[in-house]
Amino acid sequence: MAVSDAGAGGQIAAPVRGEGVRMLVVPVRILETLVKVLVVLALVVVLTFTVGQVADRYVLKTQFDAHDQIARIGMVWMAFLGFALGVRDRMNIRIEVIQHFLPEKARRVAGVFLDGVMLLVALALLVNGWQLLEVGSFQAIMGTPFYYDVMYGALLAGLVLLVIFLLLRMADTLLGGRLGVDTVSDHADHH
Repeated sequence: MAVSDAGAGGQIAAPVRGEGVRMLVVPVRILETLVKVLVVLALVVVLTFTVGQVADRYVLKTQFDAHDQIARIGMVWMAFLGFALGVRDRMNIRIEVIQHFLPEKARRVAGVFLDGVMLLVALALLVNGWQLLEVGSFQAIMGTPFYYDVMYGALLAGLVLLVIFLLLRMADTLLGGRLGVDTVSDHADHH
């Protein structure tokens, strides 16, 4: 609550509409930043083991033969976490044939509908993905101390983030932007 500028006795003004629900902004930004850091770390793993493989093959000549496997693990994590971030920032691919001709309210309805469809698909994949994780926990990735549950864990982590970001985006849209957790969308962006 803010103190009124009227000055008469330091009266307390009524809370600004949506002020209480904006407390989600900071945790969402922290989560988004954490995921971005994880994507960068996965990229570092990919680059390190890809360049390391060339250096090992021609200079060091060690017996380590899992460079490509570890780089692949980093690439899978980068892809699934990056996909969730892309949807969070509204950078997912969509086909807009007539959407820019529609009024704002119809665009919002179409956006919520498409987000709902994506949410249902993500939830279905998430529910069935646990079976992959169980199966993968018994399959070793050759040359590494890892099992395939590391790979399937990336899928599930990305899907969990996708569900969180979609739910937040849908709630923010349905509440007229009062949550303040959705990224700004420019519907006239055609590049």
